[in-house]
Amino acid sequence: MTQTRSFVLEQSGLARMSHVSLEVADLDRALDFYRGVFGMQIVLDRLLEGPEFEAVTATPGAHSRLVRGLIAGNSVVQLFWHSWREPNTEKRTLMSFEVRDAHSAHAALKEAGVECRSDPVEFDTSIAFVIPDPDAHPIEIIEWKPTASPYRAR
Repeated sequence: MTQTRSFVLEQSGLARMSHVSLEVADLDRALDFYRGVFGMQIVLDRLLEGPEFEAVTATPGAHSRLVRGLIAGNSVVQLFWHSWREPNTEKRTLMSFEVRDAHSAHAALKEAGVECRSDPVEFDTSIAFVIPDPDAHPIEIIEWKPTASPYRAR
């Protein structure tokens, strides 16, 4: 797909990423993790079921639970649990959350018993490390250096 001056969704008013959705095996365990580590604030907790949901999933008796929350003010994360299929064990989604101090974040996470896959690693414009959530979704914790504009939050 070749583009010259604009991009495909420009006329549709592409504004920002809406949310990240994660399929989880145990919703209560995932909620404990996201609340305890990131301070997730729940804005929606809904059971999806009924004829319309069964039709869209093509599965009689299907139901799912959706919990939507806010992290760091306005980052939307949705956690899904499904009765009608096994959780996906091949995790390919990476979420990244910016912190002001990666080293202190690393220390706090380790003290709280959260697995850190490495010590903070310094790159040219950032310091980062990765933690897994209870369903093995990788979550990057990143500190952008002052020279990392425009990535660094104001």
